[in-house]
Amino acid sequence: MTVKRQWMLVLILAVVLSVAVNSVVLSILINRYFIDYSTENYNNHLSHLEELSKKVLVEGTYSGQQIAMQLESHLSDPINEIRLYDIDGNLLGKATLKTHHMRGMMGNRMMNRMMGSASEEIDSIDIMQNDTIIGKLNITRYSSIGNSLGTRKFVVSLIVSSLLSFVLVFILIFILGMLISNKMSKDLRLTAQQAIDIDLGNTGQVHPSHVKEIRTIQQSLETLQARLKLKQTSRKKLIDELVHQTRTPLTILRTHLEGFQDGVIQLTPDEIKTCESQIDNITSIISNMSGMLDAEKDIDSVNIEQVELNHLLKQIVGGLKMQFDKKGIELQLISHQKISLETDGYKLSQVIYNLLTNAYKFTDSKGKVTVEYKEFDDSVKIIIQDTGAGINHEEQSKIFDAYYRGKNSANSSGEGIGLYVVKENLMKINGKIDVESDPGIGSKFTISIPKVAGGRFVCHPKW
Repeated sequence: MTVKRQWMLVLILAVVLSVAVNSVVLSILINRYFIDYSTENYNNHLSHLEELSKKVLVEGTYSGQQIAMQLESHLSDPINEIRLYDIDGNLLGKATLKTHHMRGMMGNRMMNRMMGSASEEIDSIDIMQNDTIIGKLNITRYSSIGNSLGTRKFVVSLIVSSLLSFVLVFILIFILGMLISNKMSKDLRLTAQQAIDIDLGNTGQVHPSHVKEIRTIQQSLETLQARLKLKQTSRKKLIDELVHQTRTPLTILRTHLEGFQDGVIQLTPDEIKTCESQIDNITSIISNMSGMLDAEKDIDSVNIEQVELNHLLKQIVGGLKMQFDKKGIELQLISHQKISLETDGYKLSQVIYNLLTNAYKFTDSKGKVTVEYKEFDDSVKIIIQDTGAGINHEEQSKIFDAYYRGKNSANSSGEGIGLYVVKENLMKINGKIDVESDPGIGSKFTISIPKVAGGRFVCHPKW
């Protein structure tokens, strides 16, 4: 069954139940108030008729027509006929409800059937004067107030009004139901089209439905669309990251080779080891990226190993130093304490490489870049500080976004993913990075890393 049909059935059922409840309530009100009112009204007329009859009998000056006119004023439901007799049984006057006239006013078959079925009773009342009977009053009425003409008229009117109300409400509900169901059907069709568009790889804006359940489906589809989009771009990002990460070790190799050719660098075992280390680094990067592309592996996977921090930093700084020297930038490793970490050495090295490359890019000649680290109970902080161009305060929250290039990047090369890779790699090893920067003064990046794999760093007082 379609949503439209279900909605219409619910509305129709609601209307029927509403009319049924309304009818029951009105029926109770009739029995409780209307019949009581009719009874009280009859008793009032009866009291007035007794006074009128005594007056007519005592004075004896009224004609039959005058008496009839006086009596007619008291022909009120449930009274159908009034007859006044003297002590000798002579009829002085009468008044009769013109039933045929009332039928013409009611004008429906139901009223005729109801009046035809009504039973009558005669109330015979003695008219007293000084404890003496002076006449008799006969009142013909319906046997029950509930069967009276007024009550029946009211009931008929109630039934007719209820039916008309039911028809009117049903029409209104039907129109409203059609409008609402059409709106729901439209939202469902748009949602279905949204799913088709996602399957075809198309993007489009869908107006949010006012129906909570449909809106939830739309939001789920939008989330799915976003995930698919991310999946579609993941390989591109992976390739971009490959290009970016291999750029630094290739630059180091090129710098050393040029130094060998120019005679600036001697072909010593340490220099050969540095070059071999960069070749191994490139090989590792390509191997990891290739495996992720071919096997669709989770990029978030980590390889935990024992890393000696001082050795790692000396290797990175030593490999970059010639490149920095060539630009006239002083690169210095301040700390030399031996600290052992359980972490992903490859991801940590990429973090350091990218931060130093970023510092190199935005630090002018005669500038300075320092690398420092300090040990705490369960974490290590690595500080990379430069005297470069600095970062505007409004940009500092955006620099770790993928492909974001700040104002200072206008004259520099790069795709804007270096700091993004830093953030992503730190998240994978449960690390954190903070930045402090002032334009024209420089920047300081502070990395916090747990000493034990799977642990979380603890924030210590600022030092």
